[in-house]
Amino acid sequence: MTAKRSLGLGLDTLLTAMQDQQKAKLSQGVIGRVQLLYDQALEQEKTGDIYEAYYLYRQAVDLIEPGIPDETETAELISRCCNNLAVILFEGGKTEKAAAYLQRAIDLYPRNRTAAANLKLL
Repeated sequence: MTAKRSLGLGLDTLLTAMQDQQKAKLSQGVIGRVQLLYDQALEQEKTGDIYEAYYLYRQAVDLIEPGIPDETETAELISRCCNNLAVILFEGGKTEKAAAYLQRAIDLYPRNRTAAANLKLL
C-alpha cells in the first residue's frame, strides 16, 4: 500500500511538472504572437493604414482578454497596444472609447507613463 502511495505521488508530481511546461510553452507562443501583431500594427501605422493597424492591435488585445496577463512582459505589450488603440480612436473622434482603452492600459501595466499622460490630455 505504501509503495502505491509513493508511486501515485511521484506520478502526480511528474504530471504536474509536464502541465506546467505545457503552460509555459503556450504562454511563450502567445507572447510571440502578440509581439508579432504589435510590430505589424506599428508598421501599418507608419504606412498610414490606420484601419489595419487598429485591427491588428485589437487582435493582440483579444488574444489576452478577458483575463489580465500573468507576465509583466505580456502586460506591458498589451498595455502599449491599448494605448495605441486609444490614440487611433481619439484621432477618429471617439474620445470615450479612447479613455476606456487608456484606463485599461494603465490597469494592465501601471508603469505605462505614455498612457497615463495621454489620459490626462483627454
